[in-house]
Amino acid sequence: MQPTYLLLLLGIGLLGGFLAGLVGIGGGIVFAPVLFFYFQAVGVPASVVTPLTLGTSLFCTLLASLSSAWFQYRRQAVVSAVALGTGLFSALAITLTTRYVTTQPWYNGTAFRLVFGLVLLAVALRMLRGEAHNPGTTTTFRLRWPVLAGAGTVAGAVAAAAGVGGGIILVPLYHRLLGLPMHRAVGTSSATIVLISLVGIFSYALASPAAPIGMPTLGHVDVLHGLLLAVPATISARFGVQTAHRLRTVWLRRIFAVLAIFIAGRLLLQALGQLL
Repeated sequence: MQPTYLLLLLGIGLLGGFLAGLVGIGGGIVFAPVLFFYFQAVGVPASVVTPLTLGTSLFCTLLASLSSAWFQYRRQAVVSAVALGTGLFSALAITLTTRYVTTQPWYNGTAFRLVFGLVLLAVALRMLRGEAHNPGTTTTFRLRWPVLAGAGTVAGAVAAAAGVGGGIILVPLYHRLLGLPMHRAVGTSSATIVLISLVGIFSYALASPAAPIGMPTLGHVDVLHGLLLAVPATISARFGVQTAHRLRTVWLRRIFAVLAIFIAGRLLLQALGQLL
């Protein structure tokens, strides 16, 4: 690997982790596009760029979310039954999406740009709108299995198709439909993302044939490049969290949202341009 690429991945990993802690974005929102463009730049065959990006992004997301989930669990902000139930339903969605959608030849760079652009747009709009971060909620928590089934299915499909953990879907569903206070919805979402990412990694690792990129991979999971992004991110995320508690982050969220809308717009225009 060229020193320039090495420094670039390490630097983006640090920046991505800091942003994730600062404004509460999921790690996959940063990791997936970086990996996508990196694999294209180093000459990875077009037929495997997309599944390799998705599998490696989920690997990064797993490592980046483990510390957050553990911290939330220690603060008793994780409802284990909800996380496990949602993770169980997501497993089937991830497996089917990986097997019949994202590893198929037609799910190429254009399809990835379209799906990821829509996910990024949803993240940006949620940031602009904001959430009601109240310590409690007016509804009583109820363990509703149909909600867990729906949340797990949708989050699992999005995770497999876009390489993200699915928090953009899980947090509002946990908060509004299950009646969890916001801090417990966020904590439970972090734990669920660990399970979703883990299942996604196995799905892409077992996908065949292995990605021919000139170095060993686990199916469509590039562990080496994943570590170069995820390890710095796990280090810098805590500084982002600490900074967020010292600063008023509303303008930072808005700035990131505007940037995300710009990037999403470019991805969607590129995808539509290639389709038309």
